[in-house]
Amino acid sequence: MRKQIILLAAFLVGIVNVNAQQLPLISSYLNTSYLFNHAFSGIDGKTEISVLNRRQWTDIQGAPETQFMAFNGNRDDLKFGYSGYAFNDATDIVSRSGFYGSYAWHVKFTDENSLSLGLGAGYVNNTINSSGIRVPDELDPVLYTQLSSAKFDMNFGFNLQFGDFNIGAAVPNLLAPKVDFGDNFNSPYQYHYMRHYVVNTQYNVQMQKGLMTLSPFVTIRANEVTIPQVDAGLMFNHKEYFYVGAAYRSSYAVTGNAGVHVTANISLGYSYDFSLNTYGFALGNSHEFMLRYTFGESKKDKRLENEIKKLKDRQRRQSGDLEDLLNDRLDEFKDEITEQQKSLFDAEKEAMKGELTEAAAEAAKDAAANSGSAQSAGANGRNNVGGVNSTMNGGEINGTSGNNTTGNNYPQTPQGGSNVNSSIKGYDSNQYAGNVQAGSKGFYVTAGVFGSQNNAVKLQNKLRSQGVGSDVFQDSNNSMYYVFLLKFNNYEAANQARNSNFNGQYNGKLWIKVM
Repeated sequence: MRKQIILLAAFLVGIVNVNAQQLPLISSYLNTSYLFNHAFSGIDGKTEISVLNRRQWTDIQGAPETQFMAFNGNRDDLKFGYSGYAFNDATDIVSRSGFYGSYAWHVKFTDENSLSLGLGAGYVNNTINSSGIRVPDELDPVLYTQLSSAKFDMNFGFNLQFGDFNIGAAVPNLLAPKVDFGDNFNSPYQYHYMRHYVVNTQYNVQMQKGLMTLSPFVTIRANEVTIPQVDAGLMFNHKEYFYVGAAYRSSYAVTGNAGVHVTANISLGYSYDFSLNTYGFALGNSHEFMLRYTFGESKKDKRLENEIKKLKDRQRRQSGDLEDLLNDRLDEFKDEITEQQKSLFDAEKEAMKGELTEAAAEAAKDAAANSGSAQSAGANGRNNVGGVNSTMNGGEINGTSGNNTTGNNYPQTPQGGSNVNSSIKGYDSNQYAGNVQAGSKGFYVTAGVFGSQNNAVKLQNKLRSQGVGSDVFQDSNNSMYYVFLLKFNNYEAANQARNSNFNGQYNGKLWIKVM
């Protein structure tokens, strides 16, 4: 009697699964999110094939069994994704099989924020194999009848990504088709699909620069008849080696998930459901196996690597121009120093001429006032004048001039102490030199690079005299000093500013330094 009650309970649960839930139940959906929300198609930039098999309530004959074969891919531009899958979901005499194809559109608002929309369509064939019914009257013709009905259906889903946080929703059985097996033996066999609603949330805590993630998640399934089912759990994933997780499925089971990344392309996964309902111990637990193969590396990762490579290539090309730039700057400074030395020498020479004139006048005045010693005064005057001339011809003027041209004509400015006021306008205040932490990560629009801090400061002061604010920092990797005008957080903005010479507000050469 006890066995009969258990079998009846199992059959009733199977009927509920067909007529109420109507969706194949799987536990490893975090690894195949596109199966229940088509918006996830191609979202990771991967091309993969997955095979999944689930056996539920293993102690009961005719308990639900589910198989999936799915693929997931993405276009090179990462704007569109696609997926498809075939499935079979059987519970004793009732089974559903079919296939779906989907297409997703991924819209990026920023580097970290995006919206994904997915639409899927397919055919589902519903079958009732009445020959599997066991009754005393085996001559009943209904026992040898197999009924089937294929219907077209659609699914819709969306997902919002805010950095590492995802929230989305999907509507399977969107068209809610009517399954009609016809009028057999004066008894019509028919039922309706119901729209289902699936809400998903997940937050990925990045560890070791994305090598490991810890992801709490919540998934809610609901329809118009059954009580909403809530999955809440936690998943840890090591990108290179393994993943492990656990979840609680409301009023039904506790689920454990584990898997290994056998190679960079092959992953094996296993899920175990421990039943918590009234008949859990009698029905048995559930097992689920998954095999996934990934073709090559993620297009998203590959695209990021290509962008980094392009930036490094640009930096190398810019570094190749450094020698020419340094030579040009040295020539400019030589010319400037020569002109300054000449101006200082001329000024000292004119000052000395004035002193000689005054000395000669004083000597003549003394000679006139002391006529009795005119001869001596004249001799002394000549000696004095001659001494002054001898001093000038001996090179003391040149020596004085040299002492004033030691290269300190541009006062030293401490690193990080530049003038924020700048003739360059139209940018955020936190982008100008003096308002940023010089040398921190970012993209610097630079006017010059030097091996000497003094030369960098000279250019900085020259720019300041022109009303252009700048700052100086040293790159510890190459010990070079960089004079920059503005700093940006992304390369596109920095490149636009460089190419436009700050919208025509700067006439000199500009480069981008990546830190």
